[in-house]
Amino acid sequence: MPAYRSGDSLVQIKSTGKWVKQKKERAFDYDKINKKSWALLISFFRFYPDFLLDLLRAKNAEFGLELIQRIMLRVQARYQISYITGARGLTKTFITVAGKKIDGILFPRVKVRYYAPNQKQSAKLASQADEAIRQNYPILANHWTVNNDREEMFYMTTPYGSEFAMYAPRGDNFHTVVGEEIAEEGENAFNFDKFESDITKGHRLIRSVNGKEDRTCIQLKQNYISNASSRNNKAYSVYRAAALDAMLHGDKYEGFCMDVPWQVALLCNIRSIAYYKKEKKTTTPDVWAREMEVRYGGSEENPMISDETLAKSRKLTCAELEHCGDPEAIYVVSYDVADEDGQNNAKCGLTVVKLTPFSNVKKRDKLKAQVVYVDAFPPPKTYFQHAMRLKKIWADFSMDGGKKTWLVIDCAGGHGKPIVEDLMKPTVDGSRPLCCHDHMFRAEIEQPNALPVIYPMQSGTRGTKDPEGDMIEYAQIEWEQGNVELLIPNALDGVEQYKRRHGIKDDGADGKIIAPYRKTEELIGQIKNLQKVVSGTTVKEVRKSARTQRDIWSSLKYALRIKWHLEQELSEKNNRAQSSWAAEIEKFSSGNYHASISPIQSERARLISLRKR
Repeated sequence: MPAYRSGDSLVQIKSTGKWVKQKKERAFDYDKINKKSWALLISFFRFYPDFLLDLLRAKNAEFGLELIQRIMLRVQARYQISYITGARGLTKTFITVAGKKIDGILFPRVKVRYYAPNQKQSAKLASQADEAIRQNYPILANHWTVNNDREEMFYMTTPYGSEFAMYAPRGDNFHTVVGEEIAEEGENAFNFDKFESDITKGHRLIRSVNGKEDRTCIQLKQNYISNASSRNNKAYSVYRAAALDAMLHGDKYEGFCMDVPWQVALLCNIRSIAYYKKEKKTTTPDVWAREMEVRYGGSEENPMISDETLAKSRKLTCAELEHCGDPEAIYVVSYDVADEDGQNNAKCGLTVVKLTPFSNVKKRDKLKAQVVYVDAFPPPKTYFQHAMRLKKIWADFSMDGGKKTWLVIDCAGGHGKPIVEDLMKPTVDGSRPLCCHDHMFRAEIEQPNALPVIYPMQSGTRGTKDPEGDMIEYAQIEWEQGNVELLIPNALDGVEQYKRRHGIKDDGADGKIIAPYRKTEELIGQIKNLQKVVSGTTVKEVRKSARTQRDIWSSLKYALRIKWHLEQELSEKNNRAQSSWAAEIEKFSSGNYHASISPIQSERARLISLRKR
């Protein structure tokens, strides 16, 4: 029988009859380890924080660490500036919070500040990550005390002076800054002004030991995590670029940048394929490319409208669902027709553009274009239904009989012509019938006293009265000059502004009011998907993703064509106007000018004359 120590047990194997010793687990006495061994162990865990989590993992833990999670932990632990662009569901927040908990233990007195575009949402995510750590790594969590866990704040500390806070007031001092969802755009866009004026100004503490800088610590650490965005976003052009430059050209452990698409999370068993199938069905191609495939949108080469220019044009606070009442305003209702028998995802695009004169003398020949209403919908079944829907919208934005409200319809493909014909038919509600401007289409069916406000658009590459290349170049110039304004990205703020302006107190109409703001985001996605390509002596637009339509963009492009025509008329009118000097100049145009000019006395003659007096 084998020798054994107290506490061990002997077990007999029935098949052989032999006795084997079964060791009993014993607690390890860490006090017996000398200081040098402790320092070596701590330095190892600082470089491999995932191994420390393996040791601290609870027996009944729901999950462990996968490969990509280990890589993210090591990147954030080792590098001064790291930028991780990851797909949704990659557990970026969980890994970041866990890594900062480890830093706070292995580097006592380290202060971390965590900033996000939506503090309320991020505080909840940080709280959930802390709860997951307490369930799976309770020993790690027990070193931290949650001092504040409320709607917009999450704050925890250790007994040795380490801090993790969601908020950093002006004048604060800390060692590490974390920017979550730094590339967020839209309603909850990342506030770079506040981040750089309030947060990063306090990122200046250097960790020291016994009054000297701790050379074992990565000083002034910056960790950024986010989904993808447009390439002109400051997160991409500045922060991600800085991390990439430090990674390629900087010193060792200065910077690290990586993009992690959804396939990695799937292969690492973090998420199931069912999750991604559901997301792909419920999101647009543009959102899928940014949030799952981690593709930064926009084109750095010949974009239709640059992302920066688009962002600057998002200044229109209030949408309009009807005429504003300003007699000087001209409205253009523009319609891009989609055939029901065409592509399954094709829609009819509709935009309403409000044109008003500029008060600036330098732009006296220009009109400001404000896209006050945007919509896209499946094509109606009949041309008559097309016409009735358009006539209703045209009437909503009409004033004084509709003389200053245009209706533009794309007739190049043939589907718009029957709609125009239906709009020209006699009305049954007593309103004036409509006809085409300058009687350019079906003049033989015009009704008496019809309003010439329909513009049948004939777009095309060559040989048409509305060339695509001219419309594309005009749209680009108008955007760059700041003559086009789109609705603001914050839809909820826009709804609030609309309700205040119209004195609406109930929330019953919020769904209708918010629709143009939502559709404006779809318009932005369509514009970002387009690229300008030279074709012979002109230019044309090419879609980078065939799944993303351009119906709303086309309708807006047609509306801007009307703006061009009106500006041509305005310029001719201003040039024909006579100045206030015209009448005086006309008196002397025949050459019969006679005038008696009094001789001017010299100074000497004037003095002599005064002396004689």
